[in-house]
Amino acid sequence: MANQILQQSGEQTEEERLSPEELLLFRLRKLYRQYGYRPYRMSKFEKYELYAGNKDFLVSDRIITFNDTNGELLALKPDVTLSIVKSAQFHVNRVERLYYQENVYRPSGSAHQFREIMQCGLECIGDLDCYGLFEVLFLADESLRAVSEESVLSFSHLGILKSLFHVLDAGDTQQEQLLSLIAARNLHELSALFAARGWEDRLFQDVKALLAVSCTLSHLPGNLEALGLSWLGEGILQELKILAKLSSRTDDRARFDFSVINDIHYYNGLVFQGFVRGISEKFLSGGRYDSLLERMDRKGAAVGFAVYLGLLEQLRQPEETFEADVLLLYDEKTDPEALLDAEKALHAEGKSVSAQRSMAGRYAQVLDLREEACNA
Repeated sequence: MANQILQQSGEQTEEERLSPEELLLFRLRKLYRQYGYRPYRMSKFEKYELYAGNKDFLVSDRIITFNDTNGELLALKPDVTLSIVKSAQFHVNRVERLYYQENVYRPSGSAHQFREIMQCGLECIGDLDCYGLFEVLFLADESLRAVSEESVLSFSHLGILKSLFHVLDAGDTQQEQLLSLIAARNLHELSALFAARGWEDRLFQDVKALLAVSCTLSHLPGNLEALGLSWLGEGILQELKILAKLSSRTDDRARFDFSVINDIHYYNGLVFQGFVRGISEKFLSGGRYDSLLERMDRKGAAVGFAVYLGLLEQLRQPEETFEADVLLLYDEKTDPEALLDAEKALHAEGKSVSAQRSMAGRYAQVLDLREEACNA
């Protein structure tokens, strides 16, 4: 069930004392360590220039800044990936497997106020191959399962979109329009855009067919081949075939969704988003981001994801909270000794008690020791 992470039973004693966020972190750390990921630690702040040059990668371009004692402009970190990429070192035939648990500072919620947000995730950076790519996708799905079986991981491949842009000879403005309409699954306006630009109808039909595809990764290559997408790069299909073979040897839950689009300026291949029943926003987001490494003058390739732990609050069941178990009502005519005896008796039963002269607040039980009530 969707709130299983909040209502655990049969766990070890130390786990029972953890909050839902702490319990999930405990499980995720254990999962990531099993696959050779090591913890990454960082300061609460970075040089502002790191974020200033990459604001379009961030969730928000609003950043909390302050001056260090030497006058250098620093920022409370709004993101972790940028810091990891900045320090990454490339080695042939090797990848760095890192996981993190950090608080980030950025606007959140409808009020767009700054919040401290607990976030965890992992990054696989270096001489990346298809196995490393699949492993991260697999761990993203396992991360969702750690929260609830009622979860889904949706994925797409931005290489398909970039191949489409190429065959359409779409400029930056047209690309942005296409991205927006495909993400919204707006076939009506997509059709109008193709007609207005004079793009071939068969290509619109290809986009329409792609948006209709819903299958697991192991079945995706066959479905794409059946569509006969002559413009699709062979390298993309071959990569998906390798991933599909690996996926067929697992539970294979991740589903293709062509409307899943992360920032195309940074992501360049497999992208994915995770959702949990009972949480209104995406709970996990990630993908392959070689373009970010290139922009930051780093060699190699990278893939990773973030888990937004703060959203677990949406799974909590509303609790009826009381100021105390029992409200003892008394007035000036109540015998003080009787009041004390009543309170001591209730304490002996293990109950919390609040003695008040008026009815206010929420209590599980009310005992009225006022003279009128006693005489009634």
